[in-house]
Amino acid sequence: MPDVRIKTPNLDDIFEKWKNSAARKDRKKLEKQFGTKGAVFSLDAISAAEYVVDNMKEAAIYFSIKKTVGLSSNKDETVVMAPRLSKVQFYSFKGAGKIDKDNWNGNDSVPMFDSISPVPCKTCNGKGYTEKRCSCKGEGKITETWQVIEGEEQKKVKKTFQYSCPECYGSGNLQVQCKDCKGYKNLYKYQTLPVPFKTVVTGIPVLHSSAQTKYEKEIEKDLHQLIEEVEGIKFTEFKELESKAEASLGYYNKKISKTIGDAKSDYRMYEKDKDATIQSQIYLFPMIQLMCTTKKGSKFEIYSIGSDQKFMIYSNF
Repeated sequence: MPDVRIKTPNLDDIFEKWKNSAARKDRKKLEKQFGTKGAVFSLDAISAAEYVVDNMKEAAIYFSIKKTVGLSSNKDETVVMAPRLSKVQFYSFKGAGKIDKDNWNGNDSVPMFDSISPVPCKTCNGKGYTEKRCSCKGEGKITETWQVIEGEEQKKVKKTFQYSCPECYGSGNLQVQCKDCKGYKNLYKYQTLPVPFKTVVTGIPVLHSSAQTKYEKEIEKDLHQLIEEVEGIKFTEFKELESKAEASLGYYNKKISKTIGDAKSDYRMYEKDKDATIQSQIYLFPMIQLMCTTKKGSKFEIYSIGSDQKFMIYSNF
């Protein structure tokens, strides 16, 4: 592909377009700043040669992406004891349909009530207790030896007596509350899942300019809606843009080089984003900044973006 050079707008044309726009918006303000007392006000008396103090050549990079916003795949699982469940704020979306994200006030992922399920305690196998050998040595009974007076001779003899152990109720084992489930038998798990948002496909404009004006968002929006109303040079990849930028613009500097680098990084990021698709070609636009002063001495700026054939203007007048 041969070098394609785009012609930038003439400073007089930029100023003339701004002047006519300013007159339509607020002619009284224009007359106040540029008029002569006692004379009939005329737009012809306002010229770039007289009121443009300086100018700068800048550049802008633009492309748009299509972003799909919908159900995320993120999920998390938590296991707690039963009393802890009441401390959690649960959500339920059964029968609610898809949620409009613009109307949602909360986290994108929340604990779901319908995901709660019991998990038998592994320590006690879901019994709520563990067993240990009773102090009766596991016999379930207590044996005592008593001295008994026997017969006329009143002979002292030893006799045994047994009764059921009151600690283990005759079982030989003691039931001890499980240290992990605290006797609840089960633990409970629940999942933190994405809110079921409606899938929304949106077009997103991406603009980088070396001028870095306060109109960046406004220009970005306008380009997204009126891309055919302004002329730039189209590229299919940044490698090509980088090699043709200076030849295309007819000028180049470190700020423009950095702007192209920043735009390239964004472009690469969106290429790797599974929810994003590059929707447009890459546009390179010349930008001209005019530093102006009114007849009354007030300073203001005018920015143009585009070629001499099709360009848009912005100003803080």
